[in-house]
Amino acid sequence: MNKRLEHALNCEVQDQVPFLPAIYEHKAWFVGATPSQVARNADLLTSAVLAEYERVQSDALIVGIDVYNVEAEAIGCSVNYYDGNDNSVPAIGSKGAVFQGTEGVASLRMPDPQKDGRMPLNLDAARNIVKLLGKEIPIRGAVSGPFSLAAHLAGPGAFFLLTMTQPDLAKELLKFASEVIKQYGKAFIELGCGVIVFDSHASPDLLSPQMYHELVLPPTQEIIRYFRGLGLQDVPLIIGGNTTRILNAYLETGANNILCDTKADVKEFLEKCSKARRAFRRNIDSSDFLEVNSDEVFHRALNSLEESGRYPGFILGSAVLPYGTPLSHLTAMREAIREYKKRASSV
Repeated sequence: MNKRLEHALNCEVQDQVPFLPAIYEHKAWFVGATPSQVARNADLLTSAVLAEYERVQSDALIVGIDVYNVEAEAIGCSVNYYDGNDNSVPAIGSKGAVFQGTEGVASLRMPDPQKDGRMPLNLDAARNIVKLLGKEIPIRGAVSGPFSLAAHLAGPGAFFLLTMTQPDLAKELLKFASEVIKQYGKAFIELGCGVIVFDSHASPDLLSPQMYHELVLPPTQEIIRYFRGLGLQDVPLIIGGNTTRILNAYLETGANNILCDTKADVKEFLEKCSKARRAFRRNIDSSDFLEVNSDEVFHRALNSLEESGRYPGFILGSAVLPYGTPLSHLTAMREAIREYKKRASSV
């Protein structure tokens, strides 16, 4: 593993703060293609991740474009792709859900990661990238979290209603989702690849802390224990939004690094993560990266770094980068890390 990131994950002093911008659909921009094109072509996805590695110089790579759709599509949900030069991100449509609740969870088919949907495509890309870069940088296969996958299977609105009206059925669907995620993650791990779990549908912006603790925490812990049991020590868990209200439960998931998104309270993350010796990635706001200049990005990143309190488990990241984000903005973030290192060494 990259030593800089390894030290941060162990909350040990490293030479400089690791750099992990959130690059998903923006990968396609590096190869002059659209997200819909790259998401359906293993060779294009491989080329996009390799181009990201060369141009961005981040401290880990993620195999995935539309990271919340793959398992759901393999089970039967319909995904909307876009033709021509449309740079929209593939998404599960309003009528794409496959679970109606009338036939029970047993009616859902467990997908085979080697055969179903785009799971094999993503595994092929991961295999290619591990072969080329596996000794150079950590490579993580993107998998959904249990709540996000269950929400796609039933439809987000219907699933939120299910958690209140039929909590036992909701738990059963979460258990099914967990098994799908475990099998897909295992397939990545068998290639020598890591995994990163995305579960932003479980954000407190949408779900109460009590419901997170009762419904989402147990299956999340199970998934992370399973991956650790397969020998994986680094299991990041990404929950977007203001997760300050669920931070205690977030730390109980077993994930060895978590996300402090743009709206979360960095002071509370510093206090609680330092006590737990847990690494966290702090995102700067990138929602307006197509409008602002690189100087603004530099100052935004530097301000975030100065909030870190020199905590050795601090990782600098960004919210999801819009397709077409100028490369100069990513260079500016790296420059901010170097400037922060210089200032820290002179104190």
